[in-house]
Amino acid sequence: MSALLSFGFVDVALRKLGATRDRHPASYGDSWVDHLGWGADSAFIAARLLFSGQYVGAAAVLRSQFERWTENAAYNAGVHHEKGESAASFAGRAWSACHRGYPSALRVREEAGGIHYGSDVADLDFWEDERNSDTFQGPGVTIGEGYVVYPAAMMNSMSELLHGRGSFVDVARWEASDLLENEPSVLREVSQWLTDVLMLNLRQIRLCLATLAEEDEKPQVAKGLFSLPERTYAGDVGPVFSSLFPLLPQTGLDADSMDLVRKAEYAYELVMQGRRPAGRLYRDDEMTLLYFYERRARAGRWAMKAFESEKEKLADKFDLDGLSSRSTMYIMAAEMASALSVWFGATPQGDAAATCSSSLRSAYWLWLEDDDRAMSALRVVLEQCARLRVWSIKPEKAAKLEESPAATPKDWINAAGLRRLQSLNRALGEFAHFHAKIRLEGARDILQKMQRNGEHEDAQYTARGHALDALAALLMAESIRSASVLSPVMSKAFEEIAEEVFQDEGGLQQSLDDLLQRSLLLKNAPLGEYSLRGPADRTRRSEGD
Repeated sequence: MSALLSFGFVDVALRKLGATRDRHPASYGDSWVDHLGWGADSAFIAARLLFSGQYVGAAAVLRSQFERWTENAAYNAGVHHEKGESAASFAGRAWSACHRGYPSALRVREEAGGIHYGSDVADLDFWEDERNSDTFQGPGVTIGEGYVVYPAAMMNSMSELLHGRGSFVDVARWEASDLLENEPSVLREVSQWLTDVLMLNLRQIRLCLATLAEEDEKPQVAKGLFSLPERTYAGDVGPVFSSLFPLLPQTGLDADSMDLVRKAEYAYELVMQGRRPAGRLYRDDEMTLLYFYERRARAGRWAMKAFESEKEKLADKFDLDGLSSRSTMYIMAAEMASALSVWFGATPQGDAAATCSSSLRSAYWLWLEDDDRAMSALRVVLEQCARLRVWSIKPEKAAKLEESPAATPKDWINAAGLRRLQSLNRALGEFAHFHAKIRLEGARDILQKMQRNGEHEDAQYTARGHALDALAALLMAESIRSASVLSPVMSKAFEEIAEEVFQDEGGLQQSLDDLLQRSLLLKNAPLGEYSLRGPADRTRRSEGD
């Protein structure tokens, strides 16, 4: 709540600088100011997952944002990546340099364009360099009065959590199998550094907005962005549960749930007009909840628009029950992995199963909101499924990979004998990050063509949903395989569940075989050009990076 309170006057600035009012919370934006709005909205998307106990999913959102604003900080401070430097080390130097004089830091103005890190961008692979170093802390950044955070350590910790490693993975088990009871000892620590990441991201967005306001000759807007303390107590009561529910007609989109957030959104709009809908000024904790509910109302509205569009397109073929059936498949896959994590306990297999379960749940929730970061969560599921498989069929190889601080998803997938899924891994890997080198259009193309009807004109709209179905199926298959090591009886029970879900000819195995073959056909599919444009493009306003 305190991290979200640091949001402060960001919305005021966004409105005064021309941001789209009813923008989709997960849209990257077509203008610089809308892109900054996306960054601000992303903080609340991550917070919603944190409030729900889905720490792995939240880390996926926060890491992509952290990469985005790390590059912005590096550009503004003139920090260049050094050859051989890890992503964590680069992040530490970039944030420290950019925020040394906060909030007085000014962007670097260069006559020549491009995003410069000391070498050609095509040669840079450092964001994939996630070598773990538990002891590396790097330079610190001070937030508020004397509170120091360490961006390099934050990057390392997020990487470890997303790879299902280290002591922090206990929070995945807490959500997946402990049902948010019996809080693990690391919960407070994980909550703290993830919200510190959230706060740093918002801080960089404030700097960008202040620069934009100054360029638009709105100095009072720039000044207002830094008028509130960064660290202020915001109460100990979070959002009501219904505002966290997945956006399905029976849950987050039901009349009562939407009525609550819409009323809060209306009150928020009145506040933004300078009025007092409560007859008084709102307290800090109340304002923080209004910030949150406004974004949930907007997400719900966009979800309803999507349903209406699909209904208009499909006419009599429109079937909400089909969405409920898919929901059951995702829930069963996640719960099978949850049970597996209980049986394996605090072992690598248990960690992998818990991480799979929690990540699949987050992927489903984000997919319902048309958020590309659902694919980032699915990349976690793919790696952890491969990890489970290696432990089942090649335990000695698995043990060696566990000891390696630089093991990648590709290493686990190859060791699992799933090389045919490397094109899927490549596509999901593009969505797992957000930096100068991402190639989202090529990744979308691979996901589209991986479907049985990949050449159909509507396949672009179903590509991410197909990937979600595919990873749920893979998780079921690996849960069955892993359960057989522990108990043939439970493995058989899992098989029966899968048979209920996959009733087509050939069942689950045929579905996976088809996926493997289609993925293999795309092994050499190009990812194409980079998706983002830097400050050299003078057709866009004051991008900052």
